[in-house]
Amino acid sequence: MRSLMLDLLQSLNNVYSGWILWNLFLAFVPLLLSFKLFRRRDASSPWFVPACFITALIGVISLRARLPRVSQSLAGSWRSLRSGNSEVMLQLAGLALVVVIALAVSRWLSRRADIAKLGQWWAWLAVFMAFLPNAPYVLTDIIHLIRGTSYGETPVWIIALVFIPLHFCAIVLGFEAYVIALLNVNYFLKARALSRLIVPVELTLHALCAFGIYLGRFIRLNSWDILIDPTSVLAITLNTLTSRRPLAVIVVTFMIVAGLYWGMKQITLGLKLRMHYARQGLDPLYLDECEVLNSKLGMRNAELSDRSPLQEEY
Repeated sequence: MRSLMLDLLQSLNNVYSGWILWNLFLAFVPLLLSFKLFRRRDASSPWFVPACFITALIGVISLRARLPRVSQSLAGSWRSLRSGNSEVMLQLAGLALVVVIALAVSRWLSRRADIAKLGQWWAWLAVFMAFLPNAPYVLTDIIHLIRGTSYGETPVWIIALVFIPLHFCAIVLGFEAYVIALLNVNYFLKARALSRLIVPVELTLHALCAFGIYLGRFIRLNSWDILIDPTSVLAITLNTLTSRRPLAVIVVTFMIVAGLYWGMKQITLGLKLRMHYARQGLDPLYLDECEVLNSKLGMRNAELSDRSPLQEEY
């Protein structure tokens, strides 16, 4: 038993470097923001604060495994800054300019309550859009399973009983966060009599996420690079959109994301409907019989109500 546990821990250390929790944390961020932006009533529910706490805890735990990589990156940036690297200086100057503009706009909006609320909503919407591709991005994390098990050093039983279920659950949870986030967007549009925009908005978000997945997986950009280095992000974006191979990858990714979203959406709505029936004490397997019985009872009650008192005596 001890040798089996040692094999399992060694395999986890070789394959797993904190990416599962970190990517789930990034996937849950737009999910929570979608409730705050599009379903404010649910955001005030008792479960929302614990959900935010659990998400933050996942982020802290996953960040511990990534601290060596983060510290190396910060050390490299500090060395570049001390050496007077012009590229780093421009990035810092751009970031400082963004901060100054954000502070000035927030101070101006604070004097106007209605405009301030609208400005905050649009600012959080921008954050939501920047982090949304992280949710379907978990689909590409299957590459970690392929890389970690292709060397032949991991026992077969660990791959079958631990790695595959672990990766499958992580991918399903991350993509389900994407599905629920878009369902919240649909709820927001439908509540404002904009149901005709649901399909175009969904397709647009699928396309943006497919583009973001390409930038994250192949170019290795992060959501916060939009603020840290917007010039490079813009240049890479223009270069990607004018190249054939990246466009082909983006189109295929879009089709995969859209297809999986449609399937997961039906499953999610079906589960929600089943829970609704369960709260009412109804069994979905016998809904047809219940509907027929209710219709017969309704017709019988209508017949009785149409009878005169004299007819009821006889």
